[in-house]
Amino acid sequence: MYQLSFVIVLLFLGLAGFACATESLPPLLTPTSSTEPTSPPATFTKTSTPTSAAPNPPEGTVTVPRLPIGSPNEEAKYDRKHWGRWIDADRDCQNTRAEVLIDESLEAVVYTDSRECVVASGSWLDPYTGIVIEIAGDLDIDHMVPLANAHRSGGWAWTSQKKKNYANSLSFDDHLIAVTASANRSKGARGPETWKPPDDNHWCDYAINWIAVKDKWGLSATNQEWNALTEMLETCPGK
Repeated sequence: MYQLSFVIVLLFLGLAGFACATESLPPLLTPTSSTEPTSPPATFTKTSTPTSAAPNPPEGTVTVPRLPIGSPNEEAKYDRKHWGRWIDADRDCQNTRAEVLIDESLEAVVYTDSRECVVASGSWLDPYTGIVIEIAGDLDIDHMVPLANAHRSGGWAWTSQKKKNYANSLSFDDHLIAVTASANRSKGARGPETWKPPDDNHWCDYAINWIAVKDKWGLSATNQEWNALTEMLETCPGK
């Protein structure tokens, strides 16, 4: 009986020590700035449409990383020409604008001539407004995180080549988006704290994509920007 009681005491002390050690572990997500976001998100659900009638979960879980919080660099002057223009990276005569239009059209595009370098028409759904556009000339290619915003958020310190890579990046589908010229120019270089898509059904995706781009490129957010993003994430399905 004495031996059994001694074993029970040791087991209790071991579990208590494990609990204390667990409580001392650092959090999985910590901001790289001393300024804490006021309402950091964790995991949100993004809906997607099944591609067939076969059983297929309609929802996928998206984990949203916490961005570093800081103040924008207002001293480093932004110069658009430092970020370059559309390029033809694969030398097939279709520049970045054409590549985005081809990729995002809901139907086969029509070109201006037989060389198939410039897109004339197709069918594009502008996610910002919910409007379908058929004439390519009515569309702008928007940077999800505008160049000037990227500059203020850390891009000012990038090399000239990295700035040009960012401006033409096709590595993430929602980095560059075909939208109406009016929506793009209304947005300008503003962040979600001062501009949101007119179609609030797109707010969830917009916030997720904005955070994804900034996280991928190591860019920071302001407190006001982060608070606006978390408000938009509250519109995600299941919230």
